[in-house]
Amino acid sequence: MNVDLNYWGKSGAVQGPGGGWALSFAPNLARPKVFFDQTLKSPLRFREAISALHDVVVGDFKFRPKDHTAFRAWLAEQQKQEHAIRKAHHDRAFRQELEKIVNEPIPPGLELDFHKMHELYWRARRAWASDLSRNDPALFRSLVPCDPVVTVAPDVVFFECFSKDESSYGCLYVDREAFAGQGEAGLGTTNVDYSLALYEHFQTLRTYRPTRLQVDPTGFEVKVEGQENYREQKIDLPSSWLRGFGQLQGAMMLASRKIELSVDTIYSLLAYLKRHREKSGPRSIRFELTPGQAPQLVLEPWNVSIQSHGPAYQGPGRETIKVWGRRRLMVLQRLLPLTDRVEVMLLGSGMPSVWTLHLGDMRFVLALSGWSENDWSGGAALELLAGDLRPDNSVAAKLESHLRTEHRAPLSTLEKIAGAPRETLLGSLHQLCQQGQVIYDFSAHAYRYRPVMPVALSEHVLGPEPEEVSQGKRLAAQGAVRLTRDELITGGRRLLQATIGKLECEAIVDLDGGFKNAKCECAHFYKFRLRAGPCRHLLALRLHSASESKTPASLLKLTPWLN
Repeated sequence: MNVDLNYWGKSGAVQGPGGGWALSFAPNLARPKVFFDQTLKSPLRFREAISALHDVVVGDFKFRPKDHTAFRAWLAEQQKQEHAIRKAHHDRAFRQELEKIVNEPIPPGLELDFHKMHELYWRARRAWASDLSRNDPALFRSLVPCDPVVTVAPDVVFFECFSKDESSYGCLYVDREAFAGQGEAGLGTTNVDYSLALYEHFQTLRTYRPTRLQVDPTGFEVKVEGQENYREQKIDLPSSWLRGFGQLQGAMMLASRKIELSVDTIYSLLAYLKRHREKSGPRSIRFELTPGQAPQLVLEPWNVSIQSHGPAYQGPGRETIKVWGRRRLMVLQRLLPLTDRVEVMLLGSGMPSVWTLHLGDMRFVLALSGWSENDWSGGAALELLAGDLRPDNSVAAKLESHLRTEHRAPLSTLEKIAGAPRETLLGSLHQLCQQGQVIYDFSAHAYRYRPVMPVALSEHVLGPEPEEVSQGKRLAAQGAVRLTRDELITGGRRLLQATIGKLECEAIVDLDGGFKNAKCECAHFYKFRLRAGPCRHLLALRLHSASESKTPASLLKLTPWLN
């Protein structure tokens, strides 16, 4: 999707009168006017939180093989010796030439020539970057992170971003109570200019210097595009980057377990991972959950147990959940001294997890895909697990109109606004999330209006519905499912068996509507099991059983705190 980014100036820290600093973000002038200008009560807390968000932006944990052969080591040593010899001869010749011209005057026009060459260099560099963005967008995006999205709401200001490898999502919420005084604000969502040099500006924030957070309103007063500070960029955002925002919100419709961990548990987890490097698998964090007891974390392959000292787990039964890609949690290390408590939402073994750190008047949300190679945009295939939701365009329009006006609303309020069955409400919200219009706030337990792009993301931009989902719906609609067994077993679970065409499949479905165990004879299940979501046959089985029992599975998949 081609996106226009027009910036007036650059984001950075600017010293103001009285020794204070203004952390000014340049907004995208191609989007509706959004601005904010207030003084931070705790610059240090914001510095650590926004620096952690930077670590998410530049994160790239995809595996890249290294060459450790003896030949490469020998060749590097030879090149090092050759370079040292050449440098010694060069330095000696350079000193001899300097001795010859030490008393000569500076040539006239030297400074002018320097500026000409400097301009020539930067013109070539900008042309190279533009050519790279057109002909190799994948490489361009790996070198230049996508600009973060900032939203100014009545109660919070929050920043969102994705990592380079698109496996991690970060969001920093800053309550309006974190700011002193009353300043003007223009509500809405926009992109802000971001560069790697901005990270260095973050590090200059101190508690003893007043600091203002500005989404600069002066940029919107610019009329002449030919001025030096005006920069216009046209980038082709990959559909995976856009799909990731919707995929993340789709995760909110899935069966999940919410646990609370003590801060010392995260300290112990990160400290052990930093001191030890696994040489073999498995490389997971195993959550041992027992009702009435605090969660226990087990680090594999060492089988080291870390006992949480936080609240007891309140789930329906005893279970074990594994998550991978744990090295990505290192972005949290700067935040731990400021953290009051940690909440974790687990979607299941090999599925995404969401970590929320409460930092007083700020909250940091880190959402991780199943593992580093399994990004939000494709591998996790979260929509497979939400395939039985029933969106309605008219209901979605009502919900969007209400959220656009009120900016935030809990599910109970939206249910009254929709005036539709619960499965239609959830399906319509899921559709708005995937179109990039709505976001679920993990910490406030409410939906927010946040258009990630100026227009809703269409199927043309995001790509068609996954084949397993479309085929599963088709099989259920055609009545191809012949249910051979449907009985209740221990813990309120259901055992389902069916014949679909020439294949047989079976599944154990829990109270949340999620698959606790399953088996199918198809190739998709043989390759992925449930790690990439259920196959078309299991999805058709769940849709058929939900309609037979008059209890849509989407009703059962609500996370406990949404009610």
